[in-house]
Amino acid sequence: MSGTLLIAPEWLGRSGLWQIDAKGKRKAVDAEDIGLSEELGDRLEAWMDAFDAIYDEDDPTASDFANQVERMAWEAEGHALAHAIADALGSGWTVQQDFTSWRGKGLP
Repeated sequence: MSGTLLIAPEWLGRSGLWQIDAKGKRKAVDAEDIGLSEELGDRLEAWMDAFDAIYDEDDPTASDFANQVERMAWEAEGHALAHAIADALGSGWTVQQDFTSWRGKGLP
């Protein structure tokens, strides 16, 4: 298996993983769908739980962490996850990350 994977928190209850097809269309996937270990899946779930805890569906632009330190720690874990996922998937995959686009969106 190979392709492009985007790590981006959007929509409550999602895994934060999106497989991107050749036309640029996103498809939500879970860690096990792409063969990631249970350990990486658990880390990703904990990271997304932290996002879900601060995300306000009614006002995404008002959603934020309690302070800059918490936001930076969350982003650092996201970057670490991206690197760990890229290592686990191997050279056939491109792993991208977007940790901020949800701030400006009114998501469905």
